[in-house]
Amino acid sequence: MLFKWWKILVLPLFMVFIFNSCLVTNQKFDKLMPGIWRGELYLDENNPLARNISKVGNDQDITFKNAFTEGVLPFNFEVTYQGDSMMIDYINGDNRVRAEETLWGFNRKSGKDTVRINFVAYDTYIRAEVEDGIMTGAWYNPRKNWRVPFRGLAGKNYRFNIADEKPDYNISGKWDVVFHYESGKDTTMGQFLQKGNKLTGTFSSPTGDYGFLEGTVERDRMYLSEFTGGAAYLVSGKITGTGRMEGTFMSGLTGRATWEAVFNPDAVLPDASILTKAAGNEAVNFTFPDEKGNLVSLSDAKFNGKAKILAITGTWCPNCKDEARFLTEYLKNNQNDRLEVIALSFEAFDDTTKVRSLLTNYKKVLDLPYTVLWAGKPGPESSAKVPFISGIKAYPTMVFLDRNNQIVSVHTGFSGPATNEYEAFKKDFALQIEKLTKW
Repeated sequence: MLFKWWKILVLPLFMVFIFNSCLVTNQKFDKLMPGIWRGELYLDENNPLARNISKVGNDQDITFKNAFTEGVLPFNFEVTYQGDSMMIDYINGDNRVRAEETLWGFNRKSGKDTVRINFVAYDTYIRAEVEDGIMTGAWYNPRKNWRVPFRGLAGKNYRFNIADEKPDYNISGKWDVVFHYESGKDTTMGQFLQKGNKLTGTFSSPTGDYGFLEGTVERDRMYLSEFTGGAAYLVSGKITGTGRMEGTFMSGLTGRATWEAVFNPDAVLPDASILTKAAGNEAVNFTFPDEKGNLVSLSDAKFNGKAKILAITGTWCPNCKDEARFLTEYLKNNQNDRLEVIALSFEAFDDTTKVRSLLTNYKKVLDLPYTVLWAGKPGPESSAKVPFISGIKAYPTMVFLDRNNQIVSVHTGFSGPATNEYEAFKKDFALQIEKLTKW
């Protein structure tokens, strides 16, 4: 370890921070070139380039029209400045995600400027050295013990390829898609929009969606990718010309699948309100600690006589973050003293200090106006923590309670803003709350 990073609590602005004797700060934030960058995550550990990305030639994306390399996830981000404050937005289709915290300094041992980009809500970060408009380093996910080699190139505004080749097909529309993992299969619905070469869309399943994917169609090949700090997805496939596609999927260092798709303009998802059931007729009750260690019960006076939404969630879950943003926006725009939201968070760590820090940061970064409790760890044992439903089939899951803590309905998964179902969900949610709080 060459030096120690000292954490700063500024969201979303980035300020001067203190290093130990091996690192010197730069208060001007003038080392990271403003504008669009191309990022690369080397998901294939067997790729020789992943072992020393500092040796990857910067001219390889100029020599060849096709800059995409199998197993290398490309994405784009933009660096901007407001005064001395540097901001980094990660771009996926029409969606932008701003990194919550950035640390900047100089590594005296290597003689290079160094940047650390923290995705606080996910407890992940990028650490890279910067030289001549190139960032080399890694994306770290401590929960999964991942270190994914990373490279960033300033001034590169393309994602997959520099020169577009005319697509042989237009794959816009809905597709029935099955992902084949070693552990089983996942049946989803692909939703794509193609304009020329540019391709955007997502995969939706009964339990959630894959977020905002962006990519291209080149002749009979299609490519999609997404990086948000918490999720890293890479999709590549071949279009057969008979309303069929097949390909591969990579998620981080370990998620691997093959997939096959059939065009189906009438494709629909199962009803998310029937996948999880109430277990019995007894009123719901529980007691869990909050981020400060205080025990909170559903029977506390704060919740008495109110309708409630129990949000079964986890700070590690991208779909849960979408749901949290939705709930926050709804509560801020619809003041209702007859409604309470309580998040039951299942975290991968046993360490109490670590989990409290995760929940505290999560609440602060997302500006959550509701109670968040630590309910346990995700996994087979998690369903025992919520015995009032037939099991946790997806993160997130929303449980709707009436004023007497009786279960009215359960909504499994969350179709977020990247899906076609999102607007319909918002309307159904508003009607559900109106019925719950009318007395």
